[in-house]
Amino acid sequence: MRLEDLVLRAIVFIAGAVVMVVELAGGRAITALYGSSAVVWGGVIGVVLTALSSGYWIGGRLSDRFDPRKVVIAMALVGGIYVTALPTVTALASSVFRFELLEERIGSVLSASIVTGVPSLLLGAVVPAAVKQIGQGRQELGTVSGNVYALSTLGSIAGTFGTTFFLLQYLEVNSIFLLSGLTLSAIGLVGAVRHPGMLKAGAIAVVLSVLVTSPSFLVCTSAYIGDVKYVGDSAYSRIVVVERAGTRLLYINGLLHSGMVIGVPDSLPFAYTRLFVLGPLINGKTRNATALFIGGGGFSGPKFFASHYPGMRIVAVEVDEKVVEVARRFFHLDEFSDRIEVVVMDGRRYLMVTDAVFDVVVLDAYSKNYIPFHLATSEFFGLLRSRVREGGVVVSNVIASLAGPTSAILWAYVRTLTQHFPHVLIVPVSSGDPYDVQNVIVVASDAPLPDTRTLLDRASTDPVASQLGLEGPISRAFVPSHDLSQFPLLTDGYSPIENLMNPV
Repeated sequence: MRLEDLVLRAIVFIAGAVVMVVELAGGRAITALYGSSAVVWGGVIGVVLTALSSGYWIGGRLSDRFDPRKVVIAMALVGGIYVTALPTVTALASSVFRFELLEERIGSVLSASIVTGVPSLLLGAVVPAAVKQIGQGRQELGTVSGNVYALSTLGSIAGTFGTTFFLLQYLEVNSIFLLSGLTLSAIGLVGAVRHPGMLKAGAIAVVLSVLVTSPSFLVCTSAYIGDVKYVGDSAYSRIVVVERAGTRLLYINGLLHSGMVIGVPDSLPFAYTRLFVLGPLINGKTRNATALFIGGGGFSGPKFFASHYPGMRIVAVEVDEKVVEVARRFFHLDEFSDRIEVVVMDGRRYLMVTDAVFDVVVLDAYSKNYIPFHLATSEFFGLLRSRVREGGVVVSNVIASLAGPTSAILWAYVRTLTQHFPHVLIVPVSSGDPYDVQNVIVVASDAPLPDTRTLLDRASTDPVASQLGLEGPISRAFVPSHDLSQFPLLTDGYSPIENLMNPV
């Protein structure tokens, strides 16, 4: 086999790999804007498939009109240059297609079209052109076509496993783009050696793409007001730490998740986190009690419990190891290492493997603005029930309104929760207006819960709760009395979390 044909096949393989690298790494960049819901990933996958089919068509047409070898090389070079520049392209897209301005279906598809669609179209054009070139003068065109498509697919398989198992574990998304783009550009330049004009233009374009992707473009921080202290990617999220007005804030995938008054590690600057104390306030257990937090973030709740309930054993479960590292570095989590057991694991998985039972459970896990669907199903709450002591209290944070379209997620959540914890109290955190979207604390137990008057009395005399200003939210608390059967029962088989929360 001639060297030129080997290079051609190498381009086909690498292009197939880069398509999947761009889809997965680019998808991670897009989920940093719009969340990692099925809706967003469906948009990314749909854009890539549309772009590939368009690329196949364009590549076939071009290879019939021009030298197919040159078409393969040109598409590899242009595709590699575009992927190399993706850090800049992604930063610009995140500024233009702001998640707070666009509905997630529209915003994610528009972003994906620029980040993953363009390179997928260019690299899709490689395959039919390669088939045309390799199949010239051969009778067994079916075999040639099958071999080329198989080689491209093998590249995509390598790109899939390599990205998910290795690249995303050890490199930031922008570094993955640079590595992939330069690799593809390099093999394209090798293919262009016998075409001096193409080689020169390609080399200049590659250099320019690297220069354009300067460090100042690698991360778009204009969306964050304040002094940006940290930006990083994990296998799950983009994590940003910002300081402003004496407060250190944690953003995950563009949304504010946690905060801490600088110099006060156990502070609770967000009102909804103060209502986590409803758990011990209701069941009266603090000494020799156990509390479980599912969802860590800046670990505000666990740190507060560790400071104010010295007799309590606290377990905090966070799925993202990088979030835990950031909490240790910027939110003083290490100062509480003797009081808080931090477990890096999915919350549901933890409940499956632990034998521990808890007096208080706080559920505050979010992916963007979505509750992860598997942490809000009847099967999950059934598992949770087996890990909560008799009379134990579950405190959940749900972002919703009390009425209107934006309330559907709340009432579906409550309906599902009451299948296993029949006694429920709804506590609107910031507003009595039923149509205001806000943090709503859902308190649940297998035992009857105290009424509002009793809770107010306890809060006014409790040494911890009395310092938190809980009178307003507690005075708005109520037991739901309307028919919940109109809202879906969330199960592992049917949990339309995205549709229920989409109006929010």
